[in-house]
Amino acid sequence: MGWWVLSALWLAGALPAWAVPAVEARLDTAQVRVGDPLHLELRLRYDQGTEPLVPALPSLLPDFSVRPETPGPPVGRGGGMEEVRRYELRLFKPGTHQIPPLEIGFVQGDTLRLSTPPLQIEVLKVRQEGDEELRDIKGPVELGGRMPAWAWGLLGGLVALALAGWVYWWLERRQRPALPPPSPPPKDYLAEFARIAAMGLLERGGTKVYYSLLAETLRRFLEDRLGIEAMERTTAEISQALSASRCEAALAAQIERFLSAADLVKFARFTPAEGEARQAPEAGKAIVRRALALKAEEEEEARQALEPAPAPTA
Repeated sequence: MGWWVLSALWLAGALPAWAVPAVEARLDTAQVRVGDPLHLELRLRYDQGTEPLVPALPSLLPDFSVRPETPGPPVGRGGGMEEVRRYELRLFKPGTHQIPPLEIGFVQGDTLRLSTPPLQIEVLKVRQEGDEELRDIKGPVELGGRMPAWAWGLLGGLVALALAGWVYWWLERRQRPALPPPSPPPKDYLAEFARIAAMGLLERGGTKVYYSLLAETLRRFLEDRLGIEAMERTTAEISQALSASRCEAALAAQIERFLSAADLVKFARFTPAEGEARQAPEAGKAIVRRALALKAEEEEEARQALEPAPAPTA
């Protein structure tokens, strides 16, 4: 035997068993009764990088009820891949049936097609051979352990008592005045301005969103703490409302400047200087602090006005 023949035999023996694509089909049983399940298993072996093409079994097996099970992932073995696909089959007609050869494709550049051998299945009748006599329908079977009459009476009394208690509770609840919902805790607007400053919107080019959030925060503060309707008003309308209120003139001017700067960015596509933009949250905080301080002074003056004057000393 020449050296080249020995080399070819050695190389063939060195290759893994599934270096060439292979397919195997098997049934867990070859004999079932009508409607009983049986399981078909397809075991595929192929090289890495190969794409298996498995046909749709319901179209190939019209006499069968086919329910594919969830396939497991391919498993690498010996330099190749192994994949198992399982199907639950049912037949509802007695007799001998056949699963025809199943053609499986393996794609790696070209397409290689392999076929499985046919598989025979014998489906048995539910009744035994020769058992053709029709049986009468059996009468109802009386079950033991029937509940006695006194137990039914006790159960009915408990149900009626529970129903009466529920009706009483419902009537009491209707007559009880509903408590008003608790008021939400006051919002920390200083923290809100700080949160917007830390969002990094300016670094990401979100200048318009940045100023929109700042203006909305100040508008909510005006409604919540100063009683000025601001969410649905323009800056000019808010300025008029501040002038008509007891708001300090310097504070009103500060508020108008803040909202006008935000309007320029939002509606006129104005791009402020970087330093001015970064100081905007601090300007909002300054407005909040000044407004809260003025409100505290007004409340203190009102409290002192309500206190009785001290009695004159002799």
